[in-house]
Amino acid sequence: MQLIACRSYPFLDAQTLEERSARDTLLRAGENEFLLHMTADDGVEERLVRFDCRAALVWINQEEHEYGTNWE
Repeated sequence: MQLIACRSYPFLDAQTLEERSARDTLLRAGENEFLLHMTADDGVEERLVRFDCRAALVWINQEEHEYGTNWE
């Protein structure tokens, strides 16, 4: 696997209304295969999302206000 990009950003926890931080890491897993690893600062929640090339490019080009939209 190859690290493509990573970013950290703040978000508002909907249950506690506290500001927390999250980290997204995009990895290249193979030809036309990417993995997005998403985790919150406390490490309690983690997600792994598979992307193709198009979805990876869309993720890379997100505006700052769009960060974290893959949690939905």
